[in-house]
Amino acid sequence: MSNLVRRAVANTCEMFGILVTVVAACLILGFPRTTDAQNRTRVVIGYSAMQAPVAPLWVAQEQGIFAKYGIDPELVFVRTTSVHIAGLVSGHIDISYTGGSGILSATGSGADFRFIASFANRLTHVLVTRPEIQKPKDLWRRRIGVVSIGGTQWITTKLGLEYLGLNEQRDQIQILAVGDQTVLRGALESGSIDAAFFNRMMAEDLKHKGYRILAELSAASIQTLNSGVVVKRAFLQKNRELTISVLKALVEGLVFVLSPARKPAVIRTLMKRLNISDASAAESGYQYLLKDDLDINLYPSIEGLRNFQRFIQSYNPRVAEVKVVELVDSSILKSLEESGFVEKVFTTYGIK
Repeated sequence: MSNLVRRAVANTCEMFGILVTVVAACLILGFPRTTDAQNRTRVVIGYSAMQAPVAPLWVAQEQGIFAKYGIDPELVFVRTTSVHIAGLVSGHIDISYTGGSGILSATGSGADFRFIASFANRLTHVLVTRPEIQKPKDLWRRRIGVVSIGGTQWITTKLGLEYLGLNEQRDQIQILAVGDQTVLRGALESGSIDAAFFNRMMAEDLKHKGYRILAELSAASIQTLNSGVVVKRAFLQKNRELTISVLKALVEGLVFVLSPARKPAVIRTLMKRLNISDASAAESGYQYLLKDDLDINLYPSIEGLRNFQRFIQSYNPRVAEVKVVELVDSSILKSLEESGFVEKVFTTYGIK
């Protein structure tokens, strides 16, 4: 490893203070930053959630939408939020499709990020439990799984328990960091945990296997920011036109997902990416994806970021000083709306 790389890894470690960040950042360094044979620009896009609302990103890659806008995407799935953010800080991930928790934590530590769009701005997760758990109070002294402590789904869990009138300490609830949603599903099926908040498509798959849907957060109308498009401010300043092209592809990917005529292709993508074999569960989950999980507003929720801030500052006091309104740069999205691009895409795909 060169001295330059060693210094980059050391800086990443210093910022986040965990060894796993160093290891993963080293892996991320291996991704090429070149232009492919068709003269498309290589862009590394990271994401850290294995759930249905990531569909616009997956579809944009599989359906050649990125290529249409001159982008050769390298999609990088990084399970751990801190590792994902380390890649974004170091510049080895160019653009991130992620929630607000890690971004707020890193901003509190001095990073300079901007949310330029969001495709999911409210809680829509579903609490799935073992069959014998019939009401919220039955979660007393039970184990609830989360993706990671401090991550977006952890905050979803905190907000969900709050909505249900439960208290982690009072009710002696154990919150266990397990892994992404596919790992959480396996933990619930194996009995390692008793409950977890899932995206609706995964929840429907578990429901078909006999597990109980105990609560649906979509009815609570709680603001959040689960699927934001994030860049470093310096990257945006240097690569504005490139960023515009990426956002165009993601907006079209979103509209593709919402288009009734493209339903079979979207369901195939979701079943493949989420490892769902039950077609009826996938169909049911797809309907909820359209109804609840994805937003067509596209603008990041300031209130959602404040909800994240409220929980994160309890273990990272510097986050309390972050001015969340300054984390949002809507200028690109506004320019796409004013140019007529957004309306044209929606009209082309038959979405009103």
